[in-house]
Amino acid sequence: MESEDAADSADSADAPPERPDEPWVMPREYEIGGVRWLSDASREMARALHPLLAQVTREELAEGPPPRIEDAAVPAEVSSLYRPMVVQHVWTVSIEDVTEFNVDQFLTDLHGLADSMGGQMVRGMLDHISAVSEEYGNTVDATGQDFVDAFAESLETMDLSFDKDGRPNLTIVMHPGTLEKLRENPPTSEQEARIDAILSRRREEWLASRRRRDLP
Repeated sequence: MESEDAADSADSADAPPERPDEPWVMPREYEIGGVRWLSDASREMARALHPLLAQVTREELAEGPPPRIEDAAVPAEVSSLYRPMVVQHVWTVSIEDVTEFNVDQFLTDLHGLADSMGGQMVRGMLDHISAVSEEYGNTVDATGQDFVDAFAESLETMDLSFDKDGRPNLTIVMHPGTLEKLRENPPTSEQEARIDAILSRRREEWLASRRRRDLP
């Protein structure tokens, strides 16, 4: 009996200690793959939910600028076109949903993340465009003007390019209220003719500038 007790004691001493409170551990490669999947899925879903965001091309950077400290001055060497954009979203996860593998709740939360982040990015881009346009004097004051007349005036001042079929590479973003008013009061034939004439002239100017660049 004594020898058996001694053997049991030796076995107990050699066995690794039990760690009932050990947190759940996931292989590093799973973590990397999961983060990459979540990033790609949320980005593509955001672009699907916000068509304006989907029109923006993306460029991969090997090295980006360091994070900017809030309220810190922008470095002097930074382009005047630089505008920082803060995008954030709070995602609260219930431990019950995790332990029960509640996929429906996860997908709902993912949709909320994509919609929130995409909406913030679109608003940030429009704010950026407005700020830069205002700084460089590329704005048209439409106060007291008909929207179509103000739009025609803006076509005279903005840089335009055209596709192979001669159509302007132009995206119009407007408030839903303005869109509804435009539907109720569509452009007159005179306004349409004015816009067509401006676009035709701008197209010829654009083609002429391209021909000059092709000269040796």
